[in-house]
Amino acid sequence: MEDDITSYLDALKRDECYRVARVLKEAPHETTEVVYFAGANDAELGPFVRKRIKREACMGAAYAELLAAQRAGARFRHLPRIEDCYERDDELVVIMEFVRGETLHEVVYRRDPSLDLAREVFPQLCDAVAELHEGFDPPIIHRDLKPGNVILSRGCLTLIDFGIARAWREGAEADTASFGTRAYAPPEQFGYGQTDVRSDVYALGMLLYYLLTEEVPSPRLVGEGFAAPAVPVPLRAVLSRATAFDPAARYQSARDLRAAFEAACAQVDAAEGRASGGEAEDARVTPTAVAAPAVAIAHAAPELAPPEAPAMPGVPAAVVPVPGGPVSPAAASAPPPAAFETPGRRVLGFARIAIAGFLWVRLLLSGISIGVDPKPGDSLGAYAPSVRWIGVISIQLIFTALLYPLAGRGQLARILRRPMPRAGRTALVLTSVGFGLYALMMALNAALA
Repeated sequence: MEDDITSYLDALKRDECYRVARVLKEAPHETTEVVYFAGANDAELGPFVRKRIKREACMGAAYAELLAAQRAGARFRHLPRIEDCYERDDELVVIMEFVRGETLHEVVYRRDPSLDLAREVFPQLCDAVAELHEGFDPPIIHRDLKPGNVILSRGCLTLIDFGIARAWREGAEADTASFGTRAYAPPEQFGYGQTDVRSDVYALGMLLYYLLTEEVPSPRLVGEGFAAPAVPVPLRAVLSRATAFDPAARYQSARDLRAAFEAACAQVDAAEGRASGGEAEDARVTPTAVAAPAVAIAHAAPELAPPEAPAMPGVPAAVVPVPGGPVSPAAASAPPPAAFETPGRRVLGFARIAIAGFLWVRLLLSGISIGVDPKPGDSLGAYAPSVRWIGVISIQLIFTALLYPLAGRGQLARILRRPMPRAGRTALVLTSVGFGLYALMMALNAALA
């Protein structure tokens, strides 16, 4: 079947087979699009992701290696399926599976950073990187591990964006080009030597810190020993070793890092157990809890289930891909993910939003009434219109800042599918406080006058 599809694609002008739905990212060296495959009978399959990479950038070689491995029968649980890879003019064109879900950045924002979240996600993340390292000879180094390149959906974790990934080369003293997100990239990625599997170990350590704190990591943290209140003491040693300047001093593989992480979690559990009594200690520290298999841990972190793929005219439902769902025999045979959010928690979350929304709208309508047509008993009715409106706006902003945590930022992010940046939250609070102080001063001046 796969050979037939390949032959069919080769017989056509490949680019003309795809309809561009939207552009996800556009950069000087790369364009990423969401596309649909248009069949001869006007039926469509998709969505897929299409990357156009400039040949002069010398990027994207890992996609061809991944495609060759998948066509040879390899199945990867944590890597996207590559549909096609070819050169056209001055570009490398890659067609791949559209992985629907939340980025790690969105998940950490919605659920807040914590050790519990790290327990659910980090072992999967280590397994994903190990799959990339161990599934190829020589190993493929991702070199751009960051929250935006990790997708969580239906309890499964997928690595994306292999544009700057490269194979380790024996005898090379340094990489030919320096790329990557500096906050998560190791020193050798910027001219200090050739990247290898330990370079991704460094990035994994920084991602673990992000899972625990939601803070963008920086090299100074290594010198400080990651001594942050949100980082348990046993994990500080793990982070320090994973992000050591010298690759030889780091964990030598992603699996070694995972084992160290789980051992440190066992120490945290043991300490908490001793603090709360012997029975709690016996219940917490068990081999099953510490060394659960990767598949079991993968299904312990279910996130938002993506919507079902829409029915396409003329295309049988059996052949319509469902992005974000199981896409390989290994994933298809895995047990169904456990539900993370109970119905009670979900109802409570929506109830909080409903109550906060009702109060916010009620105050807004009252404020408009006071500003436009104040009644004799209104506290701001005696002031000039400009002072009234300043007071109304200030009260509404302050109320918004108070109701935001009541509604629950995680529930809001889940509904809106877009979290409010930390800068936006800070600006909301500061603006509310500023308007409140200004309104208070105006009211005092008016009263004293």
